[in-house]
Formats: sequence, C-alpha cells, structure tokens
Amino acid sequence: MGVIRQGILGGFSGKVANIVGSSWKGIAVLKSLPLSVANPQTAGQVAQREKMTGIVEAARILLAALIQPYWNPFAQRMSGYNAFVKENIDTFVGTTFTTYADFYSTRGALLGVVVTGVVSTAAGNTITVSWTDNSGTADALATDEMIFVVYNATQDYWIVDAGNDVRNGSPYAIPDAVMVAADALKVYTSCSRPNISKVSDSVYTANVVGA
Repeated sequence: MGVIRQGILGGFSGKVANIVGSSWKGIAVLKSLPLSVANPQTAGQVAQREKMTGIVEAARILLAALIQPYWNPFAQRMSGYNAFVKENIDTFVGTTFTTYADFYSTRGALLGVVVTGVVSTAAGNTITVSWTDNSGTADALATDEMIFVVYNATQDYWIVDAGNDVRNGSPYAIPDAVMVAADALKVYTSCSRPNISKVSDSVYTANVVGA
C-alpha cells in the first residue's frame, strides 16, 4: 500500500500498481516499474553500454583518491561518482579512453593555473610539471593545493598525486617507477583550497616519456 505524507502534494512512499514512491537525499522520487524486461541491442545502445563500462572502470580506480575528495563535495542532486561519470563518459569510445582533451579530473569555479611544461624521464622515474604562479589573481591563493592526475595511455594505468605541493611551488615532480621511454602520458593539473571548499577545472597536457 502506498502512503502520501503532508497531503496530496507531499512525498509518497510504497507501491501503487506499477508506481513506486521513495525518498533519496530528502527528495521525493516516483519510479515506474517496467511492464516487461527487454534487452535492446541496437548499435547505439551497445555503444553507450560499452562507454559506460569504460568510464565506470576508470571511476572505480579513481574513486578514493580523486572522486570522493574532489567531486563529492560539489555534486548537486547526485553523488560525486555519478557527476564524474556524467561529465566524462563521452571521452570514451567503446570501453577505450580516447578523447583526452575533453576529460576533466576536477571541475569547479576556483581559478586554475597555466601549465608551462611537462618533462618526464624513464631514467629519473619522474614526471615534472611546471606552471605559472598566479597567486593573488582573482580568488587564487598561494596556499591552494595542487592536484595532478596522470593517465599512461600506453600501459593503461592512472596516478593521482594531490595535496603535496601548492600554487606557488612550481615545479613539482610526480614519482612514477612504472613508465618507460616513449609511453604516452595524459596529464591533468588543477588546484583546490586546502579544506576543499573550492576546486578548479583541470588543465590537460600531453607528454611522451623520454629516456
């Protein structure tokens, strides 16, 4: 039996016919149960499912180090996980991450930085990122913390290095003992307040590992 609270315009819980009422994060939600279960296999539906598989796997890897701290606080009416997936799903073709320049490791209103260079060497086991210190411009503070996300497109692995340098601390060396010469790296650089009350959009830079 369904129950309507606070009159006819209030929240609804329970089930009436094929309508189910519930509450999610304080929001009244109505869902319609499907009359039948189907498994459509059109080309477009299959492609979308494959994209979803790809972005969900990336989200699983990045969940603890990136999504929970830097997406959850800013997600509106959805989880940070879902916001990350929604933002980045179209950067996948099938299950493969391909459209690197359209990917965002973080999104927000804080002023970001301009990356001036990325140098990586297999012998040194480091990826060194340099950027312009724009502290004092708009809402940028010298103490804003740097967030680096690296995707090795050749070997298919991710690195998250966050909170270990600040806006006025350029350059910064990200350790990576796995990369080898000629690996293709996709580097995403952004900033956050130390208390993560603000975060910036990430900036994309491509790099090829040197010997």
